[in-house]
Amino acid sequence: MTDGGRRGPAVTCVVPTHDRPELLVRALRSVFAQTVRPAAVIVVDDVGSAKSVADGFGDRVRYVRAHTCTAGASRNLGAARAGTPLLAFLDDDDTWHPTFLARCLAELDTPGSTVDFAAVWTWHCRSGHRRPGGSLPEVVAPGACLHRNPGLTGSNFVMRADAFRSLGGFDAGLPVNNDLDLFVRALDLSLTYAVVRERLVVQYRTGRRLSSRGPVRASGLAGYRHKYRDRLTVAQRRFLRREQYVALKFPDQLRRRRLAYGLLGWLNTTPRQCVDAVRHRLNGAALYND
Repeated sequence: MTDGGRRGPAVTCVVPTHDRPELLVRALRSVFAQTVRPAAVIVVDDVGSAKSVADGFGDRVRYVRAHTCTAGASRNLGAARAGTPLLAFLDDDDTWHPTFLARCLAELDTPGSTVDFAAVWTWHCRSGHRRPGGSLPEVVAPGACLHRNPGLTGSNFVMRADAFRSLGGFDAGLPVNNDLDLFVRALDLSLTYAVVRERLVVQYRTGRRLSSRGPVRASGLAGYRHKYRDRLTVAQRRFLRREQYVALKFPDQLRRRRLAYGLLGWLNTTPRQCVDAVRHRLNGAALYND
């Protein structure tokens, strides 16, 4: 494998990985296919299964063995080891389009630019079929997005390192919604951002993910709801409770509990959410089957 791009502004790419070496290879290939290459790439491995993958990329990848328990903690560790003024993050099961860094860096490196980070839109991919993913708007009110991520993920932004440090990094105690939490805190601190209105990141919806239903996701949602309990509206609390109950309907759950959590989920669902859920499911199925 060869580097296909030129070197640009000093940016470090941090890739947290969790026992998915075959996906990590795909993610790293997308990093080294960038038209503007990162100055450094750091793989943070919390299991110890990715060293051979990192070694396969030679001195282009710095391997860090971590003893962390969340993706946010792994990202923070990688960021702490970076010495560049810009940071980018890529989850091991996602990929970047070759122009991702170039388009983000253009927003940050433009003379006179004062934005703290730049983000792109995303694709969701399942079984080889893509549909539009997050489409971050250019203006978001902090209180409006407390319950639902408007489009910032752990893979689709480049941030100034000093801005990242001012936020204290990701909340290492949140196994899910740590990207939303970072965005909310960025808005609270009046950090500014630019949006690249192009879908330059692919998020793959296959295999086991933190966004999959299960006790880890449910407890993470409960932790996030507790963190923002004094700011959430009644409707936002209901939305997060519903997400928590849905997460508890995982395949290995006892049938009676699945039924109970399903009922609790519906009790916390508004008519509008029911309509939106049906529309989303129908549109998603149509897009995936195109």
